[in-house]
Amino acid sequence: MLENIGKPDGPKIIVCCGSGGVGKTTLSAAIGVHGAMTGLKTIVLTIDPARRLADSLGIAEFQEEAQRVPLEGVVAGNGELYAMMLDAKRTFDSLIVRYTPEKLQDSIFANRYYQHLSNNMAGSHEYMAMERLYEIYNQGHYDLIVLDTPPSRRALDFLEAPQRVMNLLGHQFFLKLFKPYMSAGRLGLKIFNLIASPVFKAVSQIMGNQAMDDLFSFFKLWNDVLFEGFRSRAQAMESLLSDPVTAFIAVTTPQSYPLNEAVYLYHQLVSRNMPFAGFIVNRVHALNDLAQLNGVFEQLTDTKMLDAGLLEKLKKAHARFLNLAESDSESIIWLRETVKDTIPVHTIPFADGEVNDLSGLVKILKHLK
Repeated sequence: MLENIGKPDGPKIIVCCGSGGVGKTTLSAAIGVHGAMTGLKTIVLTIDPARRLADSLGIAEFQEEAQRVPLEGVVAGNGELYAMMLDAKRTFDSLIVRYTPEKLQDSIFANRYYQHLSNNMAGSHEYMAMERLYEIYNQGHYDLIVLDTPPSRRALDFLEAPQRVMNLLGHQFFLKLFKPYMSAGRLGLKIFNLIASPVFKAVSQIMGNQAMDDLFSFFKLWNDVLFEGFRSRAQAMESLLSDPVTAFIAVTTPQSYPLNEAVYLYHQLVSRNMPFAGFIVNRVHALNDLAQLNGVFEQLTDTKMLDAGLLEKLKKAHARFLNLAESDSESIIWLRETVKDTIPVHTIPFADGEVNDLSGLVKILKHLK
């Protein structure tokens, strides 16, 4: 799965995707370490990272600017690793600066509807993650970019985010609703006519005149100034994700929900002609390792080294883990049979504790080769 990283025709962007709670952030960091080990200047983009991941990378805390990760003593060679925390609000603000005349920027930033939208709009985190990815790629400062997609209820949320945002803000309902008040006269007159209309009178009694003013002002600016910029940017992001420089990796665990999400994501990516590199099944209970313990329990029973009650509890715990291992094995067999034989499926064994240092990330990599 990682063998093409660093080759002339290898990926320049790796997108780790999957449903929440499957270990995407840790695996993104491990892939970033691999990029540095192959001599590449690599950056890992993540959102809302866990404290333990910052510790494992040897940095005090994630920040909104790229931070170099110290690799001395762990990774040999000339590669470099950087990490950056994605900030959706800050990225949204930067787009306003990009597409809006300077004289209008302060009024947008002060607009209460914009403030709420940029912080809370459904899909904004996913959209801004892709926006930041696109921006950093085009700056050309890094050989490899690894994107840890935001935690989402569904694995495909990040991929659909640009269109969802455009559908929301460019929805014909809003355009038709506000269009009569966007066509003529001063803004103040339009606001007066807007509030004077029967429909908006009722709405303004609930929202308040100031809220309606902010709402109208934002959509006026969106329609006149911002829409085309955002739309062309969304199209450019989709083109980048479809390019062979990008490789998607679906991260999952053996449980049915994340596994089905990963398979659904795979089919959606293939249907959109987007490059798919393979599956990583995380936290897999190893059947062979657990089965070997049967002989150990027989020896303990014969030698009577343990209290009979304690030994019985250990046997029951072992039986439960053995059932989990059998279930995990069946899930992986199902996955391999469901997707094409040519699609790589790598498994990472279940381990006690969390990855808490760079050496732990390096150990993960041996399962991805």
